[in-house]
Order: sequence, then C-alpha cells, then structure tokens
Amino acid sequence: MHDALNKEISRLSTAAQDLFDAIAEVSRDGPGITRPAYCEQETKAGELIKRFAESEGLECGIDGGGNFQYDLPGKDPHGMTVMASHLDSVPLGGNYDGLAGVVAGTLVQAACKRAGVIPPRRLRTLGLRGEESPWFGTAYLGSKLALGQLTDKDLNELTHISTKRSLAAHLQALGVPADAASIHGKRLRHEDVHSYLELHIEQGPVLEDLGIPIGLATAIRGNIRHPFAKCHGVYGHSSTSPRHLRSDAVIATSQLVCAADELWKSILDEGNNDDLIINFGIFATDPAQHAMTKVPGDVRFSFNIAGTNNDVARDLYRRILAEADRIQKEFRVRFDFGPKVGTEAIHLDPALLDTADAAAGDLGLKTLRMPTVGHDAAMFARLGVPTGMILVRNQNGSHNVDEAMRIEDFIDATKVLALCALSATPRH
Repeated sequence: MHDALNKEISRLSTAAQDLFDAIAEVSRDGPGITRPAYCEQETKAGELIKRFAESEGLECGIDGGGNFQYDLPGKDPHGMTVMASHLDSVPLGGNYDGLAGVVAGTLVQAACKRAGVIPPRRLRTLGLRGEESPWFGTAYLGSKLALGQLTDKDLNELTHISTKRSLAAHLQALGVPADAASIHGKRLRHEDVHSYLELHIEQGPVLEDLGIPIGLATAIRGNIRHPFAKCHGVYGHSSTSPRHLRSDAVIATSQLVCAADELWKSILDEGNNDDLIINFGIFATDPAQHAMTKVPGDVRFSFNIAGTNNDVARDLYRRILAEADRIQKEFRVRFDFGPKVGTEAIHLDPALLDTADAAAGDLGLKTLRMPTVGHDAAMFARLGVPTGMILVRNQNGSHNVDEAMRIEDFIDATKVLALCALSATPRH
C-alpha cells in the first residue's frame, strides 16, 4: 500500500507546483505575496485548491467559520484525521508559509484516491483562514472559528487592519452566519478528531544549515509579549543637554535591549534552554518629533520572549522588568509596557512524533526533532487532540519576499504526512 501511495504522491509533484504557481499569481504584491485574511486573495487560494480537489474526486465545502474543507471518507464513519494549515499570508510574505500544508493535505487525499487506498477514518484537509496576526491583531482566527472558540464580542470587536471592518462583517460577506451561537453549532467537535497533523515550512535556517530535509516538532513555543511598549523621556536640545541631565529615551531603551540580551546569553550559557528566544521587533522614535539635534523624548518598541519551558520564560520576564525598573531610575525615563499578551508552551504528541520519525526512516530521510513557533496546531493540541507537525526545510526564512522551498523536499514531507495520516493508532 505504502509503495503505491508514495508513487502517486511523486506523480502529483507537477500538479502541486502548478497549484503553488497559480496561487502565487493571484496573490502577487510587488516583489512578494500578500493574502489578507478573509479577503479576495485568501478566498481565491482556497478556490484554486478546491478546483484541484474536485478534479481528484474529493468532497469540498465550507465550515461554519468560513474555512475551506476537503474530505475523503474512510472505513470508520466515526471520527476523522485532520490535516490543516492556513491560506493567508503576512503582508509582503512568501507563498509557502501555511499554503504548503493545505496543498500537502489534498495531495495525500488525491494519492489515496488514485491508489485505491481507503483510509481507516475520514481524512479532512482544512484550508484555515486568518492564522496570521497582522490582519486582526490576533492569530489563529480560522482554527478558533472551526472549533467554536470565539465569542460575539470577538466577532464584533476584532477589526481588520486594512478594511477597518469587523470579523463579523467579513464572515457575512462570505455568506457565513456571523454570530457565535451559529458558529458554535457548526463547530468541529474536537472529541471527533482522532489526530491533527500540520505540515509547515520550517521558517528558519536550522534544517538547511544541517542538510536535513525534515523537522519533527516536539513542542510549540509559548510566548510573553508586549506589542505596544513605550519609553517616555524628555525632548531637548542635543547640544545643550549634558549626559547627567538628559532623559534620553533611545539610550534608555537601548540599555534595556542590551540588558535583556545579556540575561538571555547567561541563561543559554547555563545549558538546556537553547530554544529560548528574545526579540525586540519594533524600535522607533516619533517621525513627527525626532530630529538629528533633538534628545529623543519617546521610543515605542515591542518585545517578545518565547520558549518551550514556561518557568524559564517567566523567570526571564521578571528579570527583564527588574532591569527596566533600574534603568528608568538611572536614566530619568519611564517605561510603559502596555498590554501583556501570551500563551503557554505546549508539547506535541510523542506517539505521533515517533510515527513520523519511523515513516521518514522508512523513506530513507533524515529528521531533526526541534521546537517550532505558533501555528494552528496549538489550538487543537490545547484541547487535547493528539497533534503532530512536520516541518519542511526551506530557504531564506519566512515572512519575507525571498521565502523559498524545494518541491522535492515538499514531496518527501508529504509522503511522511501520508503515512502518519493513515496510521491506525487509536486516540489516547
């Protein structure tokens, strides 16, 4: 069975590349790809996959949250294995982030159909909407809607950054009921999901650097975030303000960044926490007020702590806040960190991890067990669904216009996905 299935997946390589190319064409945004959540480009991506799925004899539809679903019935009418990822992209991103997982799921289903393989249970591929946080200021909207996790308050208050319309208005435009009760009534019951599998590009340089084609996610990093932090100093004339009398917001915030980096390095030097991450992704003065000869009085910045050990992350966060308190006294400034958001780290299913490792070994493929970042998989794992993630080696990172992926690596990872999806291991 496996040989026949793998041959069909290999034969579908050209169809997969054609699908990627067609979706890139309708998502093109200058040098990159932009598929805004709940907008035309995201919908066109789902419809192009639907056209392919229907041509392969799959059942297609839209769920209660506006997500695309592509189904292949199995032997057991009770329960299903879900393969999923997201259709949207960040602004000026790449074509494979999210999309690779949706295409892979439909390839597995099409290969089963072609090879005459009846899966042990229904195989459902979900093309989830709105996973990326830039569009509505929060992530995983498609999976939250699929699982009935959003409230009427969420639906009416979450607002699209580009259209300025609510999530409810976007759902209504898709012809989907936009009230929480209706969505919850049509939800995917997590108790019915035997396992959740997500293929996703790695989005980083590790696999490429090591020459390993496939990563197997051990955990999804948790995070502690302050997206709208500020440092308030005092504007002044740069040439008449001696150092000891300045309230320089740039120097103070820079001190905080350096102090955080030293704390990070000290934890890494202690060992066993090499998955810990700190990032200051936003660091800006006010363009309306900054000037070469002015002491900067305000800086806005963000910071993010991520890792798989929740206790280590929380301890680092406390130490960074202590450093901020010291720095603001020394440099006569005030830090305002604004709202704090975050999620706990979650470890993925060890049985699925072993199944994927064995499947890759049978195909002669090297793997690396490694943590990963936030994905729709987290929503299913937090509800107790056995969850696994297969990471595809890709080039030039992600969330940028140079993101790349070799089709050969994608096909190999899809074969691993297929063997995991057809596993008869019962839900524990």
